[in-house]
Amino acid sequence: MKKLNFYDRLNAATLLLVSPEWRSVKAARKAAVSFETPDVTMPTETRTIAGRQIRLAEAGPADAPLVVLLSPFPESILSFAGSWQALTEKCRVIAIDLPGFGASEGDRKDMSPTAQGAHLATIFDELDLHDIHLVGPDVGMGAALAYVLNHTHRVKSLVIGHGVGAPGPFKLAFMINMLAKFGVMRFTTGLLGAGPLIAFSSTLGAIRHRANPRQIDDYKRAYSGRTAEVVYWFQDFRSKASALAARVKEIELPTLIFWGEQDVLFDPSNAAHLDAAMPRSTLHMLPEAGHLAWADQPELFANMIIDWVETAHQ
Repeated sequence: MKKLNFYDRLNAATLLLVSPEWRSVKAARKAAVSFETPDVTMPTETRTIAGRQIRLAEAGPADAPLVVLLSPFPESILSFAGSWQALTEKCRVIAIDLPGFGASEGDRKDMSPTAQGAHLATIFDELDLHDIHLVGPDVGMGAALAYVLNHTHRVKSLVIGHGVGAPGPFKLAFMINMLAKFGVMRFTTGLLGAGPLIAFSSTLGAIRHRANPRQIDDYKRAYSGRTAEVVYWFQDFRSKASALAARVKEIELPTLIFWGEQDVLFDPSNAAHLDAAMPRSTLHMLPEAGHLAWADQPELFANMIIDWVETAHQ
């Protein structure tokens, strides 16, 4: 089983030292009650869709409302382990590793919201999914927005957060800005490999939770040898984000925007700007939660989605 080793932690610590946000995150982590994510076995499988190996997990009653979870980066669908049992008791849930992320095949050509949106159209058609409550955190947010904006979609409602697409002043962490602005930073990050990136994200992005050994093993296996390809997601980052932000006002779907109150990677002010721009949105802030809010507050996250789906948008 792959673990975060001394090299991973040392390089992550170096990145944290030059991150102005680390001081506030460190204080928040010290004040919070921490826990390790329960080791829940998700029934993963790999399917060939449009010539690509795509990993997904599916569980829950076949006749229940359909919730589709999109993977974050540099994690995978296993990042939803803390909410999996609660969600699958009430909903039919399909979690998908986006192409190029997690354990799904992909390369630098997939590293844009437009490309991911097109992949979702193909995946949903292949799986013949309808009336989807589409949950897209992190990189999944841009994919979800691009899908509903650019395709004849199969979505009933959106649940999005912690990603690109917010109009107005788009506030990002120092390291995200560096990855977006400088090719040499993306090159260096690619050379460092998967471990330091995962260790950095899991430290600066989390307030309460710690990834369990199964998750760390999965994340390292997923990105080992292809970190240089995946960091292309940050190339032309601002222009990709602006292109989505200019069009979110066109989305007429019921949309739940969620954000961790202590996200320092994608500032919570982005959530308010997005909420103001979307015509049918509701804003839900999660307390004691960072960028990985769904993992920091797994029970609140699951209850939020169940309430959204069952009470308001069946």
